[in-house]
Amino acid sequence: MIRELFVSSRPVSWINTAYPFAAAYLLTTRQVDATFVIGTLFFLIPYNLAMYGINDVFDYESDLRNPRKGGAHGAVLDRRMHPITLWAAGLSCAPFVVYLAIVGSPLSWVILTLSLFFVVFYSAPPLRLKERPFADSITSSIHFFSPAV
Repeated sequence: MIRELFVSSRPVSWINTAYPFAAAYLLTTRQVDATFVIGTLFFLIPYNLAMYGINDVFDYESDLRNPRKGGAHGAVLDRRMHPITLWAAGLSCAPFVVYLAIVGSPLSWVILTLSLFFVVFYSAPPLRLKERPFADSITSSIHFFSPAV
C-alpha cells in the first residue's frame, strides 16, 4: 500500500512544487524556521500525493492504456487503492493546511484554498478541468506557481 501511494505521488516531480515554496519563502523572510520546514514538506509530499493521487484515481481507465504508467509517470492504481488514495491525500494534507492557515495571512488562506481547489478539480468530477482545453493549461500552471505565492 505504501509503495503504491509513493509511486502515485510521482517522487520525481516533488521538487517542482517544494522548490517554488522554499525559494519564495526564503527570499521573502530570509529565515529557515518551522514554517519553512513544514511548508516545504507539505509541498514536497502531501501536495503531490493529492495532486497526482487524485489524478490516478480519476484517470484509471485511460491509465490502463498508458504505457508510461507504473514508474516515474505515476501508478496504475488497483481499484481497491482508490478510496485509500483519496483518504491518504486528504489526511496527509490536513495537518499541514491547518498549520499553514494558523501561521498565514488571510490572503495566504485564499491562495492555499484556491491551489487545493485546483489540485482536486483538475482531475475530479464534476469540473474535471483537465478535459477543458484552456482550463487545463491554466490549472496545470497554478499547480506549480501557487506554492511560491
